[in-house]
Amino acid sequence: MPGWQEFVIDPLSAALTGLADSVGGFGIAIVLMTLAIRVLIFPLSVRGIRAQRRIQLLQPKVNEVKRRARGDRQKESQLTMALYREHGVSPMSGCLPLLLQMPVLLAMYGALLTVGTCIGADGIRIDQGVMGLGADSYSNCAAAGGSVPLDEDFLWFNLAQIDRTIEFLFLPDWWPTPLTYISVLAILGGLTFWLQTYMAQPVQEPTGPQATFQRVMQIYPLFFVFIGWFFFSGILLYWVLAGFIQIGQQFFISGLGKFEPLLSANQLALAQRMGAGYFARPGSQPPPESGPPPPVEDEPTEPRPMGSSSNKTRKRRRRRRRRRG
Repeated sequence: MPGWQEFVIDPLSAALTGLADSVGGFGIAIVLMTLAIRVLIFPLSVRGIRAQRRIQLLQPKVNEVKRRARGDRQKESQLTMALYREHGVSPMSGCLPLLLQMPVLLAMYGALLTVGTCIGADGIRIDQGVMGLGADSYSNCAAAGGSVPLDEDFLWFNLAQIDRTIEFLFLPDWWPTPLTYISVLAILGGLTFWLQTYMAQPVQEPTGPQATFQRVMQIYPLFFVFIGWFFFSGILLYWVLAGFIQIGQQFFISGLGKFEPLLSANQLALAQRMGAGYFARPGSQPPPESGPPPPVEDEPTEPRPMGSSSNKTRKRRRRRRRRRG
């Protein structure tokens, strides 16, 4: 996509390179760039997280709809969507904070890939190699008189290579390369994604489309660990840091979500004093409980035997006469 490369990736990579020159390294530059990006998309994140909270507050009514639908899946789905429309929420809007990260992640990946290629002494890119496949591409780059700007150590990893925090030695040559190491950054990335999805889930079990979507989202942390296993550490650093920032935002905006039942009363009170769900407390948004749920067919009631009420009336009259007599 020429437009994406020209208007998004190239300016972002230039800004990242300039910031790295100013602060003395790409590691700190990635941290600062992550903070700047999160500040820019914060308003959209707030809207998405508040949408999550509104869905959580509607869950009791959704459960009531499910009870009265009596196993009719089609009817339950229709009534649930009608309930969401009535209160102006979408079952997918609660996942907006997670979906927002995808284009930003792709942009950062492209920018880091740009600064991770081999640059010759004349400033011209001479190698379009793929990141993270080993040290051969970097030694070939050095032999050609070039250098990789992102080839820099930060914390315990190299930004331009795969995070091989734990390597298994003395394995046979035929052993698959991805199974010869453990990527701590990839595991941290999957963990932050799982924490975000779990905090976004309502305390009560969802039903209908929301339940289906949440089951799909539970698979994504494993998917991100898998692809992160092959990513270079620079993009994983952005991913992990952005995930922890998002978790902090969810903590203050919507609370702990499905973690709340796991806490004791004292722990939950402590979390609230620390600001959990501060922006979702009464007064911060209109309560979705106002108004009745969508009309559904009344449950059939057993007919009373004829004359049952008149018999009870006659018995009461007899008891009164006996007392008077």
